[in-house]
Amino acid sequence: MNTRLSSTLIILVVSLWLSGCDMLGGDEGSGATLATSIIVANGGNFSDQNGTLTFYDPSTQATTESSSRAGFVQGLLDDDRGLVTLINTFGQGRIDILDPSSLETTGQYTDISNPRDAVSIDDVLWVSTSTFGEPGQLIAFNAQGTKLSASTVGFVPEGVASWSDQLVVANNGSLGSGSTLSIVSEATGEVRSVETGCDGPRDVYTATFLVVVCTGKTVYSADFTQILEQTPGQVLFMDNDFEVVSRIVLPAQAGSTNGTETGFYSEQTDELFVTLSATEMVLIIDLEGRSVSQTLELAGHPTLVGLSGIAYDAGRDQLYLGRFPQASAGPFPDYAASGTVQVMNREGVLLHSFGAGVSISAITLR
Repeated sequence: MNTRLSSTLIILVVSLWLSGCDMLGGDEGSGATLATSIIVANGGNFSDQNGTLTFYDPSTQATTESSSRAGFVQGLLDDDRGLVTLINTFGQGRIDILDPSSLETTGQYTDISNPRDAVSIDDVLWVSTSTFGEPGQLIAFNAQGTKLSASTVGFVPEGVASWSDQLVVANNGSLGSGSTLSIVSEATGEVRSVETGCDGPRDVYTATFLVVVCTGKTVYSADFTQILEQTPGQVLFMDNDFEVVSRIVLPAQAGSTNGTETGFYSEQTDELFVTLSATEMVLIIDLEGRSVSQTLELAGHPTLVGLSGIAYDAGRDQLYLGRFPQASAGPFPDYAASGTVQVMNREGVLLHSFGAGVSISAITLR
């Protein structure tokens, strides 16, 4: 073969291979850790209590789905004890500890109200739980599942995190009517309340600052036929004394279609990805600069609606977004049909997608 032609072919092949990596969203040279598994918590149709887990291998693009967890899967925590699976049922809630390989149940925590979020500190699992019409609780479990303590927090508690040697619980309130954080001492269980100045604190993340995502609130008429007031979401940055250093007012309410976690914190890029499900937008927030760096507008898909569940694999530059199928009656989410996870890069370019279970709640990287 002609030497010049051979060299040209080699350059062409290498160029195509490199561009192919770019098309797949690869960023393996960034030094960031690659996720080996993407775990999707599928809430399931609540009346059917048929929540499941979907496992996606980003290397092979293969998926597997678990059997029914006999409840609504609220969310997941990948912990040393296993996959901590938060499950809501008709009467109360429970926590299943699953072996991540076999999916066998290795532990189960019961006798609690509906779990909303969890954080693990040393060998203690702290879980926020909610009871309709009553203040919620923050419950501590040891590694054996024994309940160590239960502290009363605000109404409709959601996200929980550890900050400044204390537990922080976001009290969302009914339809975002809450405005406080409950600060719980790890040592004594003593609780105090901190006013945030925003409507509906929902999720809390720990970075250089304590970052709080507030959903905004909606006020309806007595017969729920009219919206009387609606406030936008906010992102707050708080210091070690729980003082607000700065805030970002969002263009709409933050939230997920399933009423589950609204954001994902990427420690590797120091960014917060926030879903605005009603307007089908994702905001990428630079936490160092305390500003919105990118906005992804995802409305207009012919068959998918809403946003529920989000995660970002920095090693591959792949953003995972849970979507609901559109109902046959109109542009509304179908909560009884299987959902789809879209995989895109941080610019919002769709790379591919895969099927998940019914009513996606959350997405976790492993």
